[in-house]
Amino acid sequence: MLIDNYTYSNKLKDVHPAEKLLFTLATMAVGFIPNVYLNLAIVFMMGTILVFKAGIPVRVYLKILALPLSFVLTGVLTLMINIVPAGSRALIKFSLFDITIGITRESMKISGMLFFRSMALVSCLYFLALTTPMIDLVMVLKSLKVPALLLELMELMYRFLFVLMENSERIYISQSSRLGYITSKAALNSLGRLISSLFLKSYRDSERLYTALEARGYDGELKVLTKNFSPSLRNILFIVSAEILLLLLAWLSGGGIKWTITSWR
Repeated sequence: MLIDNYTYSNKLKDVHPAEKLLFTLATMAVGFIPNVYLNLAIVFMMGTILVFKAGIPVRVYLKILALPLSFVLTGVLTLMINIVPAGSRALIKFSLFDITIGITRESMKISGMLFFRSMALVSCLYFLALTTPMIDLVMVLKSLKVPALLLELMELMYRFLFVLMENSERIYISQSSRLGYITSKAALNSLGRLISSLFLKSYRDSERLYTALEARGYDGELKVLTKNFSPSLRNILFIVSAEILLLLLAWLSGGGIKWTITSWR
């Protein structure tokens, strides 16, 4: 996986994973404040850190950031187009049977805020995914007393994901070498065969992997060597300063913290 390759080779891999997790969660919490300027600042900040500090190429980061766009845009369009009550103003509207469907100024505002907030939160998750190996993240979660069963399931699913992707790549290459995707009809047929074969082959490989684990003394807990990380006061100060600046931006730009405090009252 592209993300996993950079996870183990980026320049921030030796930073304490607890600090990176704290930075991610704190920034995500701030990102829930309804403020477009704040969300754009979070996307810019995370991108800047990943490109200039972690050493992730700009082209790779933009490519990865574009992956969830189809899902985000689907949700945004769903909120943007809704039923318009009779007599209400709408930017665009049309009638379907006895129902008036359209796009209002309020629905555009809500969907726009959802889009920018989603991209801000996605950029936070990408920061954690691109800079923190799974082993280090599990180590932090263990120290936070997360149930062992949940951690084991997370680790096994992470490993089986690579089994699934490796098998799908092999089957796809085999089908492509036999001109399995030369036409649309052949592509649909090959895709169906790939899906059916992938399930059976991945199931067999996962069984073999589990058998290999048991042969090596697996008793329900995966024991791996972890690095000794030392906390950095400089990183903690950076996290605190960054969150304060983001909160200050939300306050000064008018639509964020002020609106939230008013709604609480």
